[in-house]
Amino acid sequence: MTRLLLANIFQTSRLRFLLGLATFSVVLLASCTNGQEFGSLTVRFVSIGSYEIYKMAGEHPLQFVSETTIKYNDRIMLSPGSYMILADCSSEIVNIYPGSNVVLVANQVNFIPLQPPTEEDKFSIQCVRSERTHLRQSLMNHFSLAVLAGTREMLVGMVPLKIDLPPTEPKESRVISHLLSYISVNSSGTEGAEDFFVSPVGGVTPFTENQHPGAKLFLIHGKYDLQLNGTALTVDLKEGESRAVIPGKFTVGTSPNANISRAEKVIGAPLYAELNGEHYLNLNTTYSVLPGTLDVRLSTSIHSKPFKISEGETLKINARNIVVDLNCQKDDWACLGNKKVLLFEKGKTGFFAVSQTDIPILFFEDDVSIAVEGSRNIKLSISSADDQIFEVGFLEVFPNPQHHGGVLTDLMRVETNGSRFTGASLDLAVDKPTKMPLIVGQYHLAEYTFTTSDGSRRKSTKFVNITPAATVKLDVQTFLSEKKMAILNQAAEIQQ
Repeated sequence: MTRLLLANIFQTSRLRFLLGLATFSVVLLASCTNGQEFGSLTVRFVSIGSYEIYKMAGEHPLQFVSETTIKYNDRIMLSPGSYMILADCSSEIVNIYPGSNVVLVANQVNFIPLQPPTEEDKFSIQCVRSERTHLRQSLMNHFSLAVLAGTREMLVGMVPLKIDLPPTEPKESRVISHLLSYISVNSSGTEGAEDFFVSPVGGVTPFTENQHPGAKLFLIHGKYDLQLNGTALTVDLKEGESRAVIPGKFTVGTSPNANISRAEKVIGAPLYAELNGEHYLNLNTTYSVLPGTLDVRLSTSIHSKPFKISEGETLKINARNIVVDLNCQKDDWACLGNKKVLLFEKGKTGFFAVSQTDIPILFFEDDVSIAVEGSRNIKLSISSADDQIFEVGFLEVFPNPQHHGGVLTDLMRVETNGSRFTGASLDLAVDKPTKMPLIVGQYHLAEYTFTTSDGSRRKSTKFVNITPAATVKLDVQTFLSEKKMAILNQAAEIQQ
């Protein structure tokens, strides 16, 4: 005895709803032995193949009792009732009555590739096979479909396609063909070549397909965006057009003497390049990229720099590097990378790169000066040579403040000697010690004293020679107002 199986939404490619030993009796007219009257069904098709048929047992909720597969063009005898016919991307509900002879038509829809597809090539179709059951169908590399008459919609290679197949008299199967285009991105031979991605331009649904380098992605005509390793290219495919993009080879290189791996040990993050604001590239590694403009930002830089690459071009851009060395012990992690280093372009006040001491600082710019945190207004202009190392020493200033009526120290700072060094440090405290890093070189400690009686301002300087890893200590006489001196003395008494 046939048992009913309830089904509202079908999730598989075939509706095989069987419960117990339910079977579907397909009986030819000549084999009828129980006296029941039958109707017939024929689904015409120009080629060979088969479709699925389901006996419906109820509408609310939708119920099926059995299913089977029937060959196209075979006339079958069915007991009276309602049946759902499933073909490619299409379905139809038919009612069978005693003595009825129902004829449906499946049309052959061909998608013709320009070249015979290989196993690596890809062509996808997605569709709703039955609206009533929400049954979806996903086909891969099916270039010929049997579609029942009617208006059918499907996604062909991510692009919506409506196929209008109105019933005809006489009811004959037709052949409809669509010429396919294809996109491929040639393999560049780079190590670890990645898939390229294709999506339709202006599509209401964000579909994307990926494909291996050198393999074809078959599509219908239209505009498509290609993406590869953070680069993009828009292609307008005509019907039947083939487009094989030849990628370029792109490398961000550094000097072999630059200890790139040291950054990860010192600051806990590697040095890298960022391509077009969204894709990270390893240094000294060659990548396949699509032709166009490449906006490249080094991990130590704030702004990107544009570079152009053509199809098939090999482009290597080299980043310069410098190191500001604090002369720390090998494993002194409290010292290593302890100070920021800023890079400036000539004639610009804002810095374009920021990094740490003791690791390579990468940049593309030519006319550059550097400054170390703690003395950032003092800048050193550097040459165009690569692999430069600048050592750091320290200056420690010990003010000896006192009050002298009518005399005030209104400014104390480190000034440069006017050679490769420019600028001056920030103001130093006149009432407490200050220790600051300075790139090895010669400086002046300048003190400006203001005399209230005549309004004059006098400058006195002390020569300072900074050597690697050494600390120069200077005692300086400074003059405070009576009020500030009293506050200073009061604080000293509290500490005692």
